[in-house]
Amino acid sequence: MGSDPKVRAGAVDVVRHWQDLGYLIIYVTGRPDMQKQRVVAWLAQHNFPHGIVSFCDGLVHDPLRHKANFLKSLITDLHMRIHAAYGSTKDISVYSSISLPPTHIYIVGRPTKKLQSQCQ
Repeated sequence: MGSDPKVRAGAVDVVRHWQDLGYLIIYVTGRPDMQKQRVVAWLAQHNFPHGIVSFCDGLVHDPLRHKANFLKSLITDLHMRIHAAYGSTKDISVYSSISLPPTHIYIVGRPTKKLQSQCQ
């Protein structure tokens, strides 16, 4: 959205670790598809590994629902298994909705006490 977000220390290493283990990397964002070129360029500029990148179709009022529906379609339609998911505290509900156990939900930052049992 006009700024260049900083990369969290170790973030690229974590994604590369999963890639080295043979997992397919999927980046799921609530950003509109009109930002695709900018987001994909940012990932490449910061040396994130290649992967599938999912965007919302235009501006949506509920990006978390979009994320959940996209992940559910991967599971239902493509028979994929989501092994681990990373995000912010607002993404916990998305990952819980696809029955990902709290031990496989990794949150950047410190979750509130209320959410600590739902993530790592």
